Amino acid sequence: MATEISLNTICGHTTKIIATKEGKNTHIHIKTTCEKLRKWGTDFDVEMKDLMGGPESVLDQKMAEAPLTPTCLVPAAVMNACWLENGMISKNLARGMGKMEIIFDKLE
Repeated sequence: MATEISLNTICGHTTKIIATKEGKNTHIHIKTTCEKLRKWGTDFDVEMKDLMGGPESVLDQKMAEAPLTPTCLVPAAVMNACWLENGMISKNLARGMGKMEIIFDKLE
């Protein structure tokens, strides 16, 4: 079974992240309209040791090779997909939430 997360972001691009548990790794496939994300990587594996982040994690290595803007939500969404796929976040909780939001409450 796979976990799928969709993003509609302020930059105007759409992205779908598909995470699939494959043995000890989680395979990530990203479908996106963003060229920077295509350079960052759209097919890669996240190992168990990477699930807690850190300077040696695959996501940090990818950011060093092909930086994204600091406001890009994709790395966080990839990590959420991995955590969901590995049972570290409840799928029932996520299903109940439906979506997470960034709300721009006051912009003057």
